[in-house]
Amino acid sequence: MASLQKRKNKGRDYYYIVESKRINGKPTPIVVAYLGTLDNIITKFTDPATASPDNIIKSYSHGDVFALLQMAKKIGVVDIMNQCFPPGKRDGLTKSESLLIMAIHRAISPGSKRSLSDWLSSTTLPDMLSIKADKITSQHCWDQMDGISTDMLKNAEDALIEKVLSMYSIDPEKLSLDYTNYFSYIATSNEKSSLAKRGKNKQKRNDLRQYSLALITSKEYGLPMYSHVYEGNRVDKTEFPLYVEEVRKRFKNGDNSGTTFIFDAGNNSKDNFKLLESHGFHYVCAFSLSSCKELYDIPYEDYETITVNDNNRLCKRIKKEIWGKERVCVLYYSAALEKGQITDLNKQIDKSIANLEKLQARLENPKSRIAGDYEKIHNAIDKAFSNAYCKRIFDVKAVSDRKIEWAIDIDEKGVIINKYFGKKLIITDRDDWSTSEILQSYTEQDSIERIFKDTKNNEHFSIRPQYHYTDSKVRVHIFCCLLGLTLTGILKKEFAEKDITLTNARLLDELGEIRQAYILRKDKPTGRKHKNLLLDKRLEAMTQEQEKLWEIVNNTM
Repeated sequence: MASLQKRKNKGRDYYYIVESKRINGKPTPIVVAYLGTLDNIITKFTDPATASPDNIIKSYSHGDVFALLQMAKKIGVVDIMNQCFPPGKRDGLTKSESLLIMAIHRAISPGSKRSLSDWLSSTTLPDMLSIKADKITSQHCWDQMDGISTDMLKNAEDALIEKVLSMYSIDPEKLSLDYTNYFSYIATSNEKSSLAKRGKNKQKRNDLRQYSLALITSKEYGLPMYSHVYEGNRVDKTEFPLYVEEVRKRFKNGDNSGTTFIFDAGNNSKDNFKLLESHGFHYVCAFSLSSCKELYDIPYEDYETITVNDNNRLCKRIKKEIWGKERVCVLYYSAALEKGQITDLNKQIDKSIANLEKLQARLENPKSRIAGDYEKIHNAIDKAFSNAYCKRIFDVKAVSDRKIEWAIDIDEKGVIINKYFGKKLIITDRDDWSTSEILQSYTEQDSIERIFKDTKNNEHFSIRPQYHYTDSKVRVHIFCCLLGLTLTGILKKEFAEKDITLTNARLLDELGEIRQAYILRKDKPTGRKHKNLLLDKRLEAMTQEQEKLWEIVNNTM
């Protein structure tokens, strides 16, 4: 309960809003707000410019931190992690409690460990956890992250997911698998990190070392079911067998016949398909059309229209032998894919024109080494085209030993677009599924892609920025980020069961607008000036949507 407290300084009395909390078992006063002298307080209440029935002293963001903390308590996150992580406390907090605070921070307002204390001070989380925000420094976080091994993190993840699956009706029938990587600022000379390697970075930062993350999520609510952090220079498909084995272990009943992996073409290999089948898993995945070029020849007249998520799709379903086994193939048309491919083709055409113009300039140069040599000229023409399509579209002739001419065959360009562009192939062993269900399952995989996008946008759940320079801290950091995502996913399910569907980001944004205010209000006079002031806490006015959300949050426990 908050109260007014008087403190004397240099002979004068000053008033503070103070709450008493037990920290390390001892009652400790925590200053919530400074009010000044009694004259200042009276002036605030009697001055016509500021006087009001209620005066808000200070307010804090409350709804989002309260909701995520409720989810953590409901699952028993701290107790589960306490069984996996080393014992001991720092600043009155166990490692598990500190990691939970970091996870909530990453979910709501990702920032550096240095900014964590300031963010905590703007929320009611310190009040609810009976901690002092200024104690949660970057050094506190680093110390709490020490001593947590990869095996400990894996055990904690296993235990948390097992608890979630036991409490909620989340069907692991469909699992999405994808990979991404994150560039880091770990120096080349830093030999403490074996994770950070140079590789093909998806954010085009090939100049920096990176580490990779594989993630398997449930179709429902995008809950992380398995994560794996690995070296940034390793090929994704080589990691695939590890994930399959780990998922098999996670479902301890041993019956995988109802589980379907959904993934992109980057994981395709004959051995990976055999591995899935040997464990009883099913699959729906993209497959390269370059390996089945004859499918390009199927005219659009043979396609049929299928409705998927209220959208009509042109597709063709056939069976075809791929890698020694007959598989279901669904060839479908995507207008968005075609548009992107046309844009890329036009860029390649412009690039080819620029290359041909440079070649013409070389031929006109009196010192040219290829002028007069038609073989070298034709070799140079071939090198001017960046892809096979441009070679078909351009008609280039060497009209003399120092001059070339070219033209673009618009009709051939149209033939290429009509035959090759906008087509995508999905293969599966789910012969029992309808074409619509196969397409829907694959297109819903974009949920995991949205998760990866979120982890890079610095708004919610972001893994970046991260400034850790050892493998152990990088792994703990990612564990915290994914824990925040898990808590939000469970919260999203709680709302979905009440027919409220919001994205993770929108859910946290709406809850974050629910604020708790400290109110200093006047009561009946008692003869002592400062005794007619009462202090209490209440929620600020909410919108109708926020009121609905708040009612659900309060009924989740």
